[in-house]
Amino acid sequence: MNTGAPRYGGTLTMVGAGDVDFLDPALAYHTVTRGIIRAYTRQLVTYRSSRDRAATAVIVPDLATTAPVPEQDGRRYRFTLKENVCWDAPTGIRTLTAQDVVRGIKRLAHPLAPSPGLPYFMSTIDGLAEFRDRLAAAGKDPAIIADALETTPVAGLRVHDERSLTLTSIRPVPDLLNILALPFATPAPAEYLRGVPGSPGQEQRIISCGPYRIAGYTPGETIALTRSAAWTPASDDIRAAYVDEILVHEGLGEDKCYAMVMAGEADMLWDIQPPTERLDELFATGDTRLEVYPAGLLSPYLVINMWSGTAGHALAKPEVRRALQYAVDKAEVSRVWGGPRLNDIADQILPPLCTAHRPFAPYATPGGRGDPGRARQLLNQAGYPHGLTLKLVFRNRDIHPETAAVVRDALARAGITADLVPASIGELFGSYLAAPQAARDNRWDIALTGWEPDWHGHNGRVYLQALFDSSAASGDDGWGTNFGHYRSAQTDRLITEALSSADQNLADELFRRAEAEILRDSAVVPILFAHQYWLHASRVRSWLPYPVLNGDLTNLWLDGPTDREEFPL
Repeated sequence: MNTGAPRYGGTLTMVGAGDVDFLDPALAYHTVTRGIIRAYTRQLVTYRSSRDRAATAVIVPDLATTAPVPEQDGRRYRFTLKENVCWDAPTGIRTLTAQDVVRGIKRLAHPLAPSPGLPYFMSTIDGLAEFRDRLAAAGKDPAIIADALETTPVAGLRVHDERSLTLTSIRPVPDLLNILALPFATPAPAEYLRGVPGSPGQEQRIISCGPYRIAGYTPGETIALTRSAAWTPASDDIRAAYVDEILVHEGLGEDKCYAMVMAGEADMLWDIQPPTERLDELFATGDTRLEVYPAGLLSPYLVINMWSGTAGHALAKPEVRRALQYAVDKAEVSRVWGGPRLNDIADQILPPLCTAHRPFAPYATPGGRGDPGRARQLLNQAGYPHGLTLKLVFRNRDIHPETAAVVRDALARAGITADLVPASIGELFGSYLAAPQAARDNRWDIALTGWEPDWHGHNGRVYLQALFDSSAASGDDGWGTNFGHYRSAQTDRLITEALSSADQNLADELFRRAEAEILRDSAVVPILFAHQYWLHASRVRSWLPYPVLNGDLTNLWLDGPTDREEFPL
């Protein structure tokens, strides 16, 4: 078998059970979506893919000619776009401009579909919070919003000419380039103005500025990516684009997907991982098709709905939330997730891979088994001597149903009845976690989900600001990925001070103090720090896990025959 120089050509076939959350980069946040989004989007700056996690902490230019350093007072960044960067638009190939870059950032504040990444940008870019408020005042008519979005200026976003722009931050922000490397910061073509981000129509009109284009998308069934005629290797030294096509087949059973990859009938698993019961044999034989990497995943963890009115607003009581800390049997969840080779018990929020991490375990129990007796005592103190019933929402595929079942059983031992509410990945976020009205209507009380870091290294922000900051929240707006609607003035203050500090050591100390405050309030129940593991066929070469945790599809290549017979469903 040839394992030498990379080869061009062929179709990479991926198989799985579910779908993306969104194809629109303004909204896409799910791990597997991040896997394909690198193929059809580009940002001003990015990271090189590698097996060395430390190497992918280095920002490199992507659309921009350089990764600039801030000018003057440390707040102004001037970018010049590379030549020959183009859109593969329906009307033909055309140049990507600085105005497209600005439009992409402004579009994150669309009032009908605000980006989950908006808090990152509002807390850094001068004038973006005020711009968000002005857009919100424009009403609900998409046409009026589109006009306001295009014509309303943002103080910190200035276009000089077609190829240059200046971005100004509120204050010096050490990780501003990390934020600009997020897929949320993808430029937006003018065609996007007429659509609401993430709407069904918009999802069918995604325009590429990367090496691949979306050739077809049938939700829940298939996603097809083919080479873009607008992309040139000379404009992009990050993505090699070896394969001709990327094809995702969805809606298949987990066991079938596993068998197909093991037999070489498909190249990679898509949104699922190898069945837990298969892992021992893969480890025993040292099967190189299984890739395992530490990833800084806080996954799974239990989100608590602070707005829940269930049982007389039980979850508003600190004793009830602390009871949940002691009720969960984390060791049993670890077993479902593959055991100690694939995860570590989590008693805090910031993982060991985060520079702000220091061991901290205020609710630790022996072996991570939980303490149902202590949980019952806390429930009794809160006025629930006979327990209570909560709705537990969770993803309905892969290992998540079994995870929910073992959490339900552990809660039952502590006197808490969990009514299970299964949901697809799109429903979990779109209809529950990111839908404030669902929280207010008591459609869910607690939820199992996970968190992937948006970048590596100095990344306390990506856990604490993203999941717990409420400084930009007002009513039902501005919560981003603070899914439990946790609000604490003290936590917000500590996070803001950390984000304002140019001294990274001081920032990390402030993040640790914020973490302690969040856990004192029991805003979430940490369960595991999971490693990332993925299965691919033998012919897949150069599978690089960082920074895209399910492998960089733009830099892998296929060894052996580069085409297959008809896909064997």
